[in-house]
This record gives sequence, structure tokens and C-alpha cells, in this order.
Amino acid sequence: MTDARLSLLPIPGRATQYNLACVENGQRVPFALHGVTERLFVAQSIEVVGSHCQTVSYSYRYQFGDDKASWLLRWEYFRERPRPDYEYRLAHVHANAEFVDPGRAAARLDKPPWHLHIPTARVPLELVLWHVIAEWGVTSKRADWRDLFTESLEGFERRRTAP
Repeated sequence: MTDARLSLLPIPGRATQYNLACVENGQRVPFALHGVTERLFVAQSIEVVGSHCQTVSYSYRYQFGDDKASWLLRWEYFRERPRPDYEYRLAHVHANAEFVDPGRAAARLDKPPWHLHIPTARVPLELVLWHVIAEWGVTSKRADWRDLFTESLEGFERRRTAP
């Protein structure tokens, strides 16, 4: 679905934490997808805890181009509340869309009060990739992508840590 590579980068000053992202010229960037002009931004922070890794946070954005503001869908997760007044479910998805009520004027969902945090469980990257193939016309480089993702998701379920 892409020729891009994700890189694992140490987080300065944090011996056991790393960022996973597509990097060009030292910057985290969205990567091109086969079959469409949209791009996918992947940023995941992980921490090594004993003999396993756990996700600290992630942000996945399906977007029109390189501009962060051009996102269509955004999946986010925080293992811990990012600030004390944070009211939302730690795992959630955003949809950048319009709400159209025939009796009212259209309102953009990405502007208050329509900026929605739709609660989810943690969403593994494999499900985001499955979604963009199934729903947005992204083409996979492998005919067996469903089997590959299914096997990987089964492993995710076996190894995942709470929450």
C-alpha cells in the first residue's frame, strides 16, 4: 500500500521510549499510498517495559496532502490523560465532516461545538490500514493483505497490555 518505511527513533532523554514514524529530512511526514492521492500520517510513541513494548500514544491521520490541517479522519490514543482536565476517552477517532440538518445551516464538525471525540477501544495500525484499503480505494502491494493483517491483529490481542 506504500513504499514508505516507518523508522524507530529514540526520544532524547528517555532511555526506554521511542517514536515510530515516517521520517524525511529529520521531520515526521505523512506517506503516499498506492491507488489514491491521499496520504497517511503515523506517529506512535512506545515504551520498553521489561521484556515487551507498550504504546504510550498514537496519532494516525488520513489526509489530503502533506498539510496537517487537511485530515479527513484522525485516530488518537493516550495511555494516560495528557492533562488533568482532559474529559475524553483516551482512545478516540475524529471525523472531519459536515453535519447537515435540513432545518439548520450546515456546521463543520471540526469547529466547536461539533469537534467530536468519538470513543473507541485502542485501534491498532493494522485496522487503520485495513480501513483505508476497504473504504478509500488504497491498493495493497500484496494479495494476501487480509491474512497478513488478521495474523498480526491476533498477535496484537495476545500481547497487548492494559488499558
